[in-house]
Amino acid sequence: MIQSLTQTLGTAGCAIVTMICAYLLGSLSFAIIVCKLTLGRDIRDYGSGNAGLTNAYRTMGGAKTGLVLLGDLAKAAAALSIGGALLGPGGKLLAGAFVILGHVYPLYFGFRGGKGVLVGAMTLLLFDWRIFLVALGLFIIAVALTRWVSLGSILGAISFPFTMYYFYRSPLYTVVAVILSGAVIYLHRSNIKRILAGKENKFTLHGKPQITGDDRKGENGK
Repeated sequence: MIQSLTQTLGTAGCAIVTMICAYLLGSLSFAIIVCKLTLGRDIRDYGSGNAGLTNAYRTMGGAKTGLVLLGDLAKAAAALSIGGALLGPGGKLLAGAFVILGHVYPLYFGFRGGKGVLVGAMTLLLFDWRIFLVALGLFIIAVALTRWVSLGSILGAISFPFTMYYFYRSPLYTVVAVILSGAVIYLHRSNIKRILAGKENKFTLHGKPQITGDDRKGENGK
């Protein structure tokens, strides 16, 4: 069935389908969805204002962030499965780029989303686990030493073009990796300023969620 579909659509058609599907899947911002459904709030009004995993944890706590994690991983996996089925490894990379685009600029939520780190990590894992492990290793070391999640994300992103070139020696793949890496770093520009100023928020597992069910009940009772 897939072979018949790819023959019918051709390479260009498969690329278009991949981009559209990946972008629409990426636009499902589960940080926004979970926060709205469970707490009646917009997560972008709290914390860093970012609809990403770190702000979800700080804002909603661990249990609800687990739902965000599962949702974002699932949408990235679905997008890359479509791209891989239609176009092979290159299709996975294309899908990864557009699922990140949708995550950062979600169609359904006013084009204000997250920074694409989690879906980017899932893209690396499904594209090549070796590239993922290098990025993950740098992320873990940076966060363990500094407790700055943003620094770990930036270092992981920086590693992507280098590992892509090392393992594949493909100019096209490397250029795509440079673009995606640059995008993630650009989206962390405010974090970089705070890091340089020594004012970046440190991650902790024991912080109290900024929004709780009691807060919601209090508002409803007014």
